[in-house]
Amino acid sequence: MTLRMTFLLAALAASATAGAATTVRLPAWACNANNDRIFRSGLQNGEFVPSTPSHGSGGAAPGQQLRILNIAGLGSGTQKIHLYLPPGYDPARATPLVVALHGTAGSPAIADVYAQDVRDTWQTVAATRGFIVAAPVANGAGGSWEDGSGAPPNDYTFLAAVLADLRAAYNIDDSRIQLWGFSAGGHVAHDLVVNGPVAALDQQHVAAYSVSAGRLFSLACLGDTEEQCQARLDGQARKPPFDLHLGTADPMYGPPYNAVQDPPRFEAAGWVMDDTLNFYVFGGGHTYEAGHFADIWNFFCRFALAP
Repeated sequence: MTLRMTFLLAALAASATAGAATTVRLPAWACNANNDRIFRSGLQNGEFVPSTPSHGSGGAAPGQQLRILNIAGLGSGTQKIHLYLPPGYDPARATPLVVALHGTAGSPAIADVYAQDVRDTWQTVAATRGFIVAAPVANGAGGSWEDGSGAPPNDYTFLAAVLADLRAAYNIDDSRIQLWGFSAGGHVAHDLVVNGPVAALDQQHVAAYSVSAGRLFSLACLGDTEEQCQARLDGQARKPPFDLHLGTADPMYGPPYNAVQDPPRFEAAGWVMDDTLNFYVFGGGHTYEAGHFADIWNFFCRFALAP
């Protein structure tokens, strides 16, 4: 058994024995930009709207921001987060967060461009729906993500630091942290949620997650048999709501990658189609667009997390 397999199975066992968080279905008003529970709570019978403020220091003014971290031994030693705060951002009110992971770029410089594009495209939705977007820049030499298969520090070290930094600097609603990834970023998103190598972005801390043009077997189930991969999903202590966006002309769609087969695996493990599982197929290739992000937010905004 490889070191990576040992690590992932240990993480899976730990998550299965830990007390599971609860998925909460939110009332319709929670999908609007003005989603302050203080003024809305009680308008729908039996509603429960969790809010878990990080009580960060407040952060900068709304708009695009660049945050810099310094992790010695990782990439150049300087890490970037391209951030967007919506116009209505109020440090006194806990605000939802979308962590957005770009795809393979080819070089560190292009990775920076890709992260900015992800941030800018999500911004078109965040500006009117009232959530924060954080797009970290991958630190791999090829402009992609250094996962947890190697010794730290790696990009999983970085992602843990990203969450700690944002929670300290802004008033993040910990009950509404969402995760999205495109292509290689989507493979990472699957790994983070299914195997739990970064506690702040595991199944107990992410309200919901989405993958565009990614698949389970590229990372989360790498090296698994079909039965072993299914067992990972079956063993999840919590079934975080999951969305997959996939183009029919995307090489990921059919053979040899067959990402189209991932939704049935989730269904077999207990996710419910058109409820905690959303599968959106579009007539396009290996891409994303602002319209997809509007659809994904309409899925995300229905869910929160209660401990």
